[in-house]
Amino acid sequence: AVKTKKHEKQPKMTEPKIKVILACDGFGEDLKNTLVQHLQSNNIPTKDLGCDTYYDASAKVAKEILLSKEEEEAETKNVGVLVCGTGMGVGMIANKFPGIRAATCENMAAVRCARAVNDANVLCLGQLVTSAEDGKVMMDEFLKHEFIARPNLGDGGDTPAPWWNENVEAFLKGSMEGIQRVEKDALNYASG
Repeated sequence: AVKTKKHEKQPKMTEPKIKVILACDGFGEDLKNTLVQHLQSNNIPTKDLGCDTYYDASAKVAKEILLSKEEEEAETKNVGVLVCGTGMGVGMIANKFPGIRAATCENMAAVRCARAVNDANVLCLGQLVTSAEDGKVMMDEFLKHEFIARPNLGDGGDTPAPWWNENVEAFLKGSMEGIQRVEKDALNYASG
């Protein structure tokens, strides 16, 4: 189970304005529904794309995020949450879309690093390996953590990552350009 400090209040993530796009397959429907309810109870805008095959659910969320990027909704940042049995299938398919950085996470350290190091814009969870309570805490952390922000890795979130330093931050500041170059390369390679 994911541990949080008992005295910590769960954040009401309202800044920056965020919209969460969710979908699942049949193995993830209960957890996805719990996450939607949790978000709505915290007044976080959601778009529930329902339940489908893991590959179609992944494509729907990826396309919705990419469409919102094209529309340049400056005041709203759209992120995705995908749920299947393990989180792996949805993550593999979502990552086929250039500009999508889907991270399959099974613990809080992975969630924090997905945002801090990889600027993940889709959280992938597995209902077979993640309890509803852990899923809510992990999603909250995903939504509040920022890119290039030193992650805390302890279960309670109070152990700073010992490897984080100025060199890591400098590398990360230029990493998105490198990722975009590789994505373009991959598309060119695939189109032959």
